[in-house]
Amino acid sequence: MNLYEINKTITYIFICILITGCSISNSVEKPYKFEEESFIKKPNINSKFNQYPREFNILISDDSKLQKEISLGIIANYFYYKINKDYAPKINIKKINYDKNNSKCFEGINPSKFTFIVLTDKNFNISSRCKSSLEKLNGIQIIAEDAYKIDAPKLYAFEVKEGDKEIIINHAILHNKTKAIILDQNEDKHLYSLLRNWKESGGKVLESKKINKKNISELIPETLYINESNNRLNKVENIIKAKVNSTPRTRQDAEVLVLSTELDIARSLKPSLEYNYGERISVYLIPSWNNKDTYEKKELDLEGTIFIEMPWVVGLNQDFNINEEITRTRAFAIGYDAYEIFLLLSSKTKVDYFGLTGKITIKQSKINRRDILIKVDEGKLVPIGY
Repeated sequence: MNLYEINKTITYIFICILITGCSISNSVEKPYKFEEESFIKKPNINSKFNQYPREFNILISDDSKLQKEISLGIIANYFYYKINKDYAPKINIKKINYDKNNSKCFEGINPSKFTFIVLTDKNFNISSRCKSSLEKLNGIQIIAEDAYKIDAPKLYAFEVKEGDKEIIINHAILHNKTKAIILDQNEDKHLYSLLRNWKESGGKVLESKKINKKNISELIPETLYINESNNRLNKVENIIKAKVNSTPRTRQDAEVLVLSTELDIARSLKPSLEYNYGERISVYLIPSWNNKDTYEKKELDLEGTIFIEMPWVVGLNQDFNINEEITRTRAFAIGYDAYEIFLLLSSKTKVDYFGLTGKITIKQSKINRRDILIKVDEGKLVPIGY
């Protein structure tokens, strides 16, 4: 099945959701081929698929692009097992009812079946009766950052959120890069959290600043005291009435620059660091979760930078034969791995494997994932470990 056919299937699904709801049987053709690679490995799942659930549900909270990409990931992995393992349970896809005057939160599904609940709506305003119905479900709730979370003992939580910044911090501290300048584009609470984590890990924060797109060009010169050095030089030249050949003095105390920002901004700041005599300072990047961000085949502007990311997003699984028009989004990877976890839970197999989103484990009904560390070497994105 090509991309056009996949999109027709997905469009059909969501039209059905918007109008009356529908079910999908096992009449859909093959869209993908998946082969194992070192950083992404399909887990060993019990082959007795005749003992697995013959039906499952997908409940969605809205019609956002994020929700559709997550659902597409679930369905893509569904197709893999249909073609390669002849396992194709019935899928019931429904939209959660927001109407508080309607006593039913959802209709047309069996609540005793395994359910994926895709929660991407931050304004999840439902009735108490609907909330109670959702809390009784068994399955996986896939939760976008800041979206509503259901407190239920039988629902495993899989959060669509930024990777664990501790991975970056621990790598820097381990390599004696303790004195840091931190530049953050996100909300203040994110910056405060990053500062606290760095200090608690034994590092020292020399300076921290909020990144504003309006101050990009001056951010690095100001942070490295280049502007102060140039001002001193100008004063000397004014006094002696002559030009002085001199290289600006940059600060010598900083060992590492930590960026928490969009890729495009990081691509501007890293070259600016080198231009302003900061070549000796190591750069670590925590990419902001902006689905518009995509990595280039050659990331020359990020040369030497170490960052965390999902293996799927940086293309470490080249054997995953997928049409290039489908972007390597984090949301797709989350959905794909969610289906994998559904099968592992169904087979009562330990959830511990390397998925599209990273290293996957479960602890206390929470699905944990660990990003992979990447270093940019001669423009190439080189994995250096989990």
